[in-house]
Amino acid sequence: MVQMAMRRFPVVMTTSILLFSVLVSCARNDYSQSKSEFLLGTVCTIKLFEKTKADVFTDVFARVLEIEQRMSTVIETSEVSQINAGAGISPAAVSPDTLFVIQRALYYGDLSGGAFDISIGPLVTLWGIGTDHARLPEKEEIEALLPLVNYRDIAVDPEAGTVYLKRKGMSIDLGGIAKGYAADEAARLLKERGLTRAIIDFGGNIYVLGSKGKNLPWRVGVQNPQEERGTYVAIIQASDKALVSSGTYERFFIREGRRYHHILDTKTGYPVENGLSDTTVITDISIDADALSTVLFTLGLDKAYALAAGLSGVDAVFVTTGREIIATPGLEGMITAADDTFKIVPYRSP
Repeated sequence: MVQMAMRRFPVVMTTSILLFSVLVSCARNDYSQSKSEFLLGTVCTIKLFEKTKADVFTDVFARVLEIEQRMSTVIETSEVSQINAGAGISPAAVSPDTLFVIQRALYYGDLSGGAFDISIGPLVTLWGIGTDHARLPEKEEIEALLPLVNYRDIAVDPEAGTVYLKRKGMSIDLGGIAKGYAADEAARLLKERGLTRAIIDFGGNIYVLGSKGKNLPWRVGVQNPQEERGTYVAIIQASDKALVSSGTYERFFIREGRRYHHILDTKTGYPVENGLSDTTVITDISIDADALSTVLFTLGLDKAYALAAGLSGVDAVFVTTGREIIATPGLEGMITAADDTFKIVPYRSP
């Protein structure tokens, strides 16, 4: 099993990782307004292209803050922190929000054969990648924690509204799925206000609401995994879609010339190497795109392509370390290369 070291909603602001950029070029008299806040451990931005009351931003960001306060691993009073504190001791009562996200995470654990595993918490803490205490652990430290990583040891009781970790020392981390849920909730609130054109950018988790114009989709640039921020490997056209990416370049540190990235193999406890440098998932629902971007990256190209191609309403883009771009069939005509050193090629089965 392989698993992404989950994003942890750190209290101290770190550099925002922009996996995407929506390429917006409006006419001079086009209307737009935007607001950003630091939530979920990143800069969250909402841009609207229709006039509405300013309190829409207040309502949306209040909802995102509520999700953060329930699901953060670094807020001691959060529901996730209470679940972790009760590991091996007693179940913790949680809100419908947290219960839903955990149940969805367990679904993806089953779907991926354990490639997505929110009980990755102990290894995330040990490595500390993306924090100011990142380090290369000793082999013995890693091996001591591996038995604690098993999503099947997470007991959910929907009727009682509780979650229980069966073994002491276990901890869950929803950083690889909670931002997707928050983006879905933001989109829901905007739609309830009657808004039809907006861009939700939660630190690279993108949701494009509506379209750029009549029969004109948004153009979303996917970060080049081998270049500096703001350079793109591909452009994807999308309307009313969520786009989420996972890659080895998001968070890493270097020791003795070797790069250690944040995507960890739960069999070995070390960063995975499988020939992929980025996977991007495009779906209608952001929570699914968030989880699936991790699932597909960790499975490797062949298993990931087969899974994505077999899922209804899911498309994916794979960028290999060999500078190839491979897209699922649903993206035909909707993706173009943005760097001459990368080539879009058809998938070749092994």
